[in-house]
Amino acid sequence: MLETHHEPCPIIKVHSRPVIERHRKSGWELVLWTGDAFDYSTPFREMLTEIATILNQDAPASVELPGYDALEDDVEGVLRFGDHEIGIYYEHSLSYLSLTSDSPNTLHRIADRLQPLVALA
Repeated sequence: MLETHHEPCPIIKVHSRPVIERHRKSGWELVLWTGDAFDYSTPFREMLTEIATILNQDAPASVELPGYDALEDDVEGVLRFGDHEIGIYYEHSLSYLSLTSDSPNTLHRIADRLQPLVALA
């Protein structure tokens, strides 16, 4: 049987190139501006599941989020990636996903790994 290798398809559509910058409170953040403001159909939870699946190829990764609420807006959780605990925050009203860490290197590693999945909308 012949195996074929497929490159990951872009599944995270963003409005601007993801950047890593100082977080306003502390540490660093990787921000993905995706979807339209107040669009509750933006699949943040599915994106996070896919991100964990991709990162799991490098180190054990999992996502911890509170239970789903149909009108959820400000949602906080944790992405575990190897020995790192990455803060998750997404907001439907502004339509962005933020991953935060004290280590910019960890966020760069995540961004590099996700790059094939991200496409400008």
